Amino acid sequence: MNGYSSFNGPSTSAIAPAVPGGIDVPLGSTNQPRLLVRNLNHQETTFHLSGVELAYANSLRRVMMADVPTIAIDQVLFIQNTTPIPDEMLAHRMGLVPLISRGVAKGLRYTRDCDCDEGCYYCMVTLKLKVAFRGTEGEKFMRVTSDMLEIVPSPGGPPPPNPYGPPPDLSEDDRQIINNRDSELGQPVGKGQPGVPPILLAKMGKGQEIEIVCKAYKGIAKHHAKWSPLSTVAFEYDPYNKLRHTTHWFETDEHAEWPLSANAMFEQPPDPSQPFDFNAVPSTFYFNAESVNSIPVRSVVEQGLDLLVEGLAGVILAVQKETGVDEDEGEEDAALVEPDLGPNGGQQLDGYGGGAAQGYGGGGGGDGWGGQGGWGGQGSGMSPLRR
Repeated sequence: MNGYSSFNGPSTSAIAPAVPGGIDVPLGSTNQPRLLVRNLNHQETTFHLSGVELAYANSLRRVMMADVPTIAIDQVLFIQNTTPIPDEMLAHRMGLVPLISRGVAKGLRYTRDCDCDEGCYYCMVTLKLKVAFRGTEGEKFMRVTSDMLEIVPSPGGPPPPNPYGPPPDLSEDDRQIINNRDSELGQPVGKGQPGVPPILLAKMGKGQEIEIVCKAYKGIAKHHAKWSPLSTVAFEYDPYNKLRHTTHWFETDEHAEWPLSANAMFEQPPDPSQPFDFNAVPSTFYFNAESVNSIPVRSVVEQGLDLLVEGLAGVILAVQKETGVDEDEGEEDAALVEPDLGPNGGQQLDGYGGGAAQGYGGGGGGDGWGGQGGWGGQGSGMSPLRR
């Protein structure tokens, strides 16, 4: 796997070129995405993603970070706080405590979709922290940690089963939430697990106490970073800088001051005698994602891919609605209208460094969209969402 491709078309080789110390990855006859998992555990994963464009790889990274839902403390009611820590600072620290969020996608409802007034069992998890330090011999202060948070029943929970009559009257959505709700949903990560240190929230002196009630809601990191299921997710491409996207500043020796990453072992080193390929683009991306343990990292990757599919499906439906075309009728081309690109009939510059041949498509290179035929290919002017 050399990590590079050109605009000349997909690879037709059965197996990627072997790299000393690398991994042979089977390749198909088309440019379908390929994923190779190198390392996977509950908290961290390392994998290679190839056969996709840079925009797709970056979209997956952003979706994993910002669109996969979790639960986090969003509201804090202070009943008592006599410690030196201000209420605002303590509330901020409470919000950053990672909570177990397994199955939250189907096991909890967004508050915007719930009919309750101030949170209920179907859209909220309630936690309580009540601790006081009376002072013991030899101890000057007490550590308040995330292990002291306790889950308390939220209002509006499911009614108990009726042994003498019909089952409780629940909507289908409520039943789905009850069936998919994890028994540990909302529990602080690492609580009760040996070897996992709790998160320090505050330190109390003699005679001080804290009593607060916390409301945890379902959310995504687009609204606040506390809902992110990952502490970090990054990808690298072009470890040898063959594409010359980066200019290294150095004093004496570039190679000594800019050592190669571990991913360089999976690619062929550059050949100085070969001319620079201006059409080369990255095709292999080396991902590394670390979870905060609220959700297993494998589930984060899977949900991220599902969310990308759902987003693209939404775009397809929006295009169909806008054009008024039903694919079942088999008359897609009838409703498509070629855009008027000016007096040159589609041969004018497209603003991206190339000629836009016949609408958005174009049959040759240099169409400005990174490949043969632009969107539609063969000058059809058709979006790939309609093909």
